[in-house]
Amino acid sequence: MSRHAEVPALRVRAVNRAALRASGKYVLYWMIAARRTHDNFALDRAIEHAQRLNKPLLVLEALRVGYEHASLRLHRFVLDGMADNAQAFARAGIAYHAYVEPEPGAGSGLLAALGREAALVVTDDFPCFFLPEMVAAAGKRLDALL
Repeated sequence: MSRHAEVPALRVRAVNRAALRASGKYVLYWMIAARRTHDNFALDRAIEHAQRLNKPLLVLEALRVGYEHASLRLHRFVLDGMADNAQAFARAGIAYHAYVEPEPGAGSGLLAALGREAALVVTDDFPCFFLPEMVAAAGKRLDALL
């Protein structure tokens, strides 16, 4: 499982102004770009928070289907990675929820629902594709620190 000594401050930024919720049930890591269990600063940051807050870590890895440039090839790659991630997280004792939309829009609200129970949400900061807009939109909808 990914672990660096400490995630450099250069790699950390708040997306919204929500407060950390000490009463949250878990730390949620929303895996969207660095879809791996090693060499992953966001996962490291989520683990840091979970340990510091003495909360379990929940990893959400979702695959949307209705976006521009979606392809069977890309989705096969992600699905294969999800299978590998499920095994790795199970070995590490970390709760992992893989979600694949059965149709466009079916997963709408999943992150917000999980975020309502979270102490905070950690995600990847990736400057390409539709991810910056998706993260910014999530930051506005979440009532947990992102």
